Amino acid sequence: MIRFIKYRWLFVILSSVIILFGLISALSKGFVLSVDFLGGGLVEFSTTRATSVDNIHTYINTKYSGYLFQKTSKGFVVKSKDLKAANAKKLTEDLVKKYTLKQERFELVGPSVGAENIKAILVASALAILGILVYLTINFKNWSFAVAAIIALFHDMVVLLLSWSIFGFLFRAELDILFITSLLTTMSFSVHDTIIILDKIREEQKQQRTHTLEETIDLALNLTMVRSLNNSLTVVIMLSTLIILGGESVRWFAVALLVGTLVGTYSSPFIATPIYYLLERKRV
Repeated sequence: MIRFIKYRWLFVILSSVIILFGLISALSKGFVLSVDFLGGGLVEFSTTRATSVDNIHTYINTKYSGYLFQKTSKGFVVKSKDLKAANAKKLTEDLVKKYTLKQERFELVGPSVGAENIKAILVASALAILGILVYLTINFKNWSFAVAAIIALFHDMVVLLLSWSIFGFLFRAELDILFITSLLTTMSFSVHDTIIILDKIREEQKQQRTHTLEETIDLALNLTMVRSLNNSLTVVIMLSTLIILGGESVRWFAVALLVGTLVGTYSSPFIATPIYYLLERKRV
C-alpha cells in the first residue's frame, strides 16, 4: 500500500511552487484580455473556393500577431481589440491585394463581458461554493470533509487562473468568455472527484479496518486512485484530440479544460485529503 499521507508536504510544496510562478507572471505580465473583455473590431471576409483559408490564416498569424482568426461558412472573420477603423482598412487592403476575397462587413464591438457580468459570475460562484459547503457538512456530518473539498476547489481555480497568465505570456493565450466557462466547469469536476475520495474515506472509517487515521486515508486513496485516474484519462484523451485536431476557436478552450481536469485529478487525493487529515488531527 502506497503511503500517500506520509508525503503530504511534498504535494503542498509542489502546489505552492506552481502558484508562486503563476503569481509572479500575473503580477508582472498580467493577462492577455480578449475582445470579450475589452471590445474592439471585427472584419468579415468571403472567399472563393480556389482561395486557401489556411494560407490566409498563416499569413495573418505571421504579419498581424494577436489578431483572432475564425473560419465561417463563406470565409473567415478577424477580430482584435486593436482592430479600429484605420487598422481594419489597412488589413482589408493588404488581404484583398494578396488574396481573392471580399470584405463583407466591419464592426466596432463592445465588451461582451462587462462589470455586471463579472459580478453575476462571482455571486453565482460564491453561492455555489456556499451550497457545496452546507451540503457536504450535512451529508458527511463532519465539517472537515466540507472544508477540505472547498480548499481543494479554490486551489484548482487559482492554479487554472494563474496558469493562464503564463500561457498568455508564452503563447498569447487570451482570457475570454470560453475560459470563464472552463473555470466554472473545473469547479464542478473538482468537487465531483473530491467527493468520491472523501466518501471512500468515510466508508473506511465506518468499517474500522485500520487503527489510525493516516492508515484509513492511505487505504481509501489506494482503493480509489486507479478508478479516478481512469475516469480522468478518458477526458484527457478526448481533450488532447480536440487540441490537436480542433479549430483555432476551440483549441484554447480545450487546453483550459485539460489543465482543469489534470489539476482537479491531482487536488482531490493530494490537496483535499491532506487538508482533511490535518483538520481531523487538530480535532483529536
